[in-house]
Amino acid sequence: MGCGQIYNITVGAHNEACSDVSVSTVAATIMTEPCPPNNVQTSVDCRTNQGTVAWETSFGAIGYEAQLSGRDGHLLTCLTNDTFCSVENLHCGVIYYTTVIAIGETLNSSMSTTVLLISGPCTAGNVAASLDCYNNTAEVSWSPAIGASSYIVTAVATDGFVASCVTNEFHCNLTELQCGQVYNVTLTTVSEQCQIESYANVSFDSRPCVPLRVEANMQCGTKTANLTWEESDGVELYLATATSRTGTTVHCNSTEPTCHFSGFKCGEIYEFSVTAYSNMCFSGNSSTVETQTEPCQPTGLTVSGSCNNETVVLNWSEAEGAIAYVVTAIGNLGYVESLKTNDTTIDVDLPCGQIFTFTITALDNSGCDGTVSAPEQFKTGPCIPEYVHSFTHCEDSLGSVSWVMGAQADSYLAIAMGEDGHTHQCTTNTTTCTWTDLHCGEVYIVNIIALDYKCTSLPSNSTTIKMAPCIPQNLEYSFNCTTKVGSLTWNESKGAEFYIATAETSSDHKIQLSTNETWTFISEFLCGQEYFLSVQAADSECTSRPSPASKLTSEPCPPTSVSSHMNCISDIAMVSWSGSAGAEFYTTTVKTKDGESKSCWSDSEKCSMPHVPCGQNYTVTVIASNKICDSDPSVADTLQSVPCVPADVEVKVNCSTNRAVVSWSASTGALSYKVVAENTQNDRTFCETAELTCTLTNLTCGYLYSVQVVAEGETCSSLPSQDVEFSPGRTKGYTSVLK
Repeated sequence: MGCGQIYNITVGAHNEACSDVSVSTVAATIMTEPCPPNNVQTSVDCRTNQGTVAWETSFGAIGYEAQLSGRDGHLLTCLTNDTFCSVENLHCGVIYYTTVIAIGETLNSSMSTTVLLISGPCTAGNVAASLDCYNNTAEVSWSPAIGASSYIVTAVATDGFVASCVTNEFHCNLTELQCGQVYNVTLTTVSEQCQIESYANVSFDSRPCVPLRVEANMQCGTKTANLTWEESDGVELYLATATSRTGTTVHCNSTEPTCHFSGFKCGEIYEFSVTAYSNMCFSGNSSTVETQTEPCQPTGLTVSGSCNNETVVLNWSEAEGAIAYVVTAIGNLGYVESLKTNDTTIDVDLPCGQIFTFTITALDNSGCDGTVSAPEQFKTGPCIPEYVHSFTHCEDSLGSVSWVMGAQADSYLAIAMGEDGHTHQCTTNTTTCTWTDLHCGEVYIVNIIALDYKCTSLPSNSTTIKMAPCIPQNLEYSFNCTTKVGSLTWNESKGAEFYIATAETSSDHKIQLSTNETWTFISEFLCGQEYFLSVQAADSECTSRPSPASKLTSEPCPPTSVSSHMNCISDIAMVSWSGSAGAEFYTTTVKTKDGESKSCWSDSEKCSMPHVPCGQNYTVTVIASNKICDSDPSVADTLQSVPCVPADVEVKVNCSTNRAVVSWSASTGALSYKVVAENTQNDRTFCETAELTCTLTNLTCGYLYSVQVVAEGETCSSLPSQDVEFSPGRTKGYTSVLK
């Protein structure tokens, strides 16, 4: 029977004579097993390492079972109702024998034809990379990967450069690498079906790049050089090399793109190159640069010359590497002379009087100065002092001169000669000279001579020192208090053409006048001042110092702000004033128009006078005095004394009206009067008037009254008059007069 078929079965009876005469009426149905699936195919997803099996439908199958049997014994199955099935977790690099069985309702089919499923290759292990520094290639090696038929190696640099190689061996060489790069390695295992890329976490550094832009900067005068170049990434160390033409080599290691060389020989030409190192690998040598060290130091310098000749001759030995020489002469006063020559000898003209320091500097064709030679010194003869100047003038005994030197001498001799031929000498090692014993009233001629240890200069141009006239002596004075004039006398001074007399206070009031005589008068003194008197002798140019001062005291100033008033009760005149400059005591005077006066003395600014006559107008003045003079009187003040007590008081009583008329004699100094009457019951009544009578009213009859009159002035009232008693009556008419 064929697979995958449905059979209907009937039974017929037959014999030798007949066949199929009798057939069963009921047929039986039989279904055979499904046919094995046909056209079985396999595929692998290399990325996920998942296998897929597919086939054609088998009639009568209600399901399928795929079986994968790996050569490494790994067995996988899957059941499905579809015509495909996927399995996971395939072992890498394994060939799986794959069959499919169709599952029937009662019977299963036989196995399909076996097909192969090849899983993706395994990734390679033990990946390593090593750089061949000499030819800038890298060898990448690995352990074999199961299932791989070949390998692809890819290296990607940090700057994006890619290098790759393909091999079916277990190592591969990467060429054409870019210098100075870090390459990251990936290894791809390749089979017929798959390529599996794996990141090996392996990297390598390519050969360092050759340093570029190498520049050498020779440091003149130091036998050193600075070498610089462009920095490269990833370089761990630079080796710089300097080679001289005589074969001397100097090395310098640096982690920076610069290197400092020292210890070079003078006058040599050096070639410089740089090599970069990183990870035990080195670059090629950079292009070379060439430079020359400074010339060698000139030696054997000699200097010669004479005292009277300002030409100096210099000689020295030739210096290695020099094509020219600079001769420098520096004077101790700042003079500098520089000359250039191609020879080893030179003549130099220099100014006088300086200590010169000479040095020789060798030059090469690059303009680099060599080490300066050891210095030599030479001193030219002293110069004639110039610009002689006297910076003292009109002194009593002091004289000073100064001068200017183009160059410093060892010492100087200054000679001052007076008009009478006497001389004063001063020796110094500076450019100033001072005498303290010159004569007043003289004119000196001064010359300067410069000296050193072997030469003397000619005398300088002369200058003069003009001395002041002598100070006047024996100043005497007197002061006339009446005229307020002071007189001064003194002795004649040598060299004086006229005199200046000065009177000055400590508060800077100054009186000054001149005279051709040895006496004078001063009348402009201020009152109350202490003057210091002095006299100076003078001529057309100079004025002597003042004579010793004498002290003169002028008359006291008149007192000011005089104020006077009466003490009305005690009848005392009180006078006060502001103090006067120069006053030692004061005299106060009160005076009437008739010439009557009264005075008091005081050493303070006030004075009191008792018993001043009543009812008078006084003029008050104060005079300040010292031991010698009195001041002018002060501005007068006026004083009114107390009015006199009223006299001749009389009372006329009108008994009918209880009034009384009081009268009295006039009181000197009174402006008005006040009448007061008081009875025995202490009842009072009063009246006021400017006249000499006043009427008292509202008197109480039958009582005895006592009446008094008081005179009132501008500021004071008099004492009450003597009591007068009276009594008002009961009848009409006036009583008799009561006195």
